[in-house]
Amino acid sequence: MTQTDKSGQYAPGVAWELGNQFLNYVWNSEATDKWEQFKKFNEGAKSSPALGFTFDSEPVKSEVGALANVLREYQKMLETGSVDLDKELPKYIAAQKSAGLDKVIAEKQKQLNEFLASQK
Repeated sequence: MTQTDKSGQYAPGVAWELGNQFLNYVWNSEATDKWEQFKKFNEGAKSSPALGFTFDSEPVKSEVGALANVLREYQKMLETGSVDLDKELPKYIAAQKSAGLDKVIAEKQKQLNEFLASQK
């Protein structure tokens, strides 16, 4: 497929969203075996050892709730860039720590370690 002088007018960069990717044409500027390369790459994928792990948040449900509140407070302003990031991001991180982030991480790591040990 050859690009034209009009190709730049439609370049959403989302070809992966449209139909079966392996049926898409390749540009003349791409490798002709692009999709064969992708298939080979995909066949070499390895499953995560954590596949099947589900975190039980019950032991830290208070902290999870507090973290949800912190996220609700900061998410929109940080995602939109409507605040000074250098000023607000440290506050967000401190609020997460104060809400029990480290306790949640430690509990999740403990559960993951137990899960992985049970898989051997």
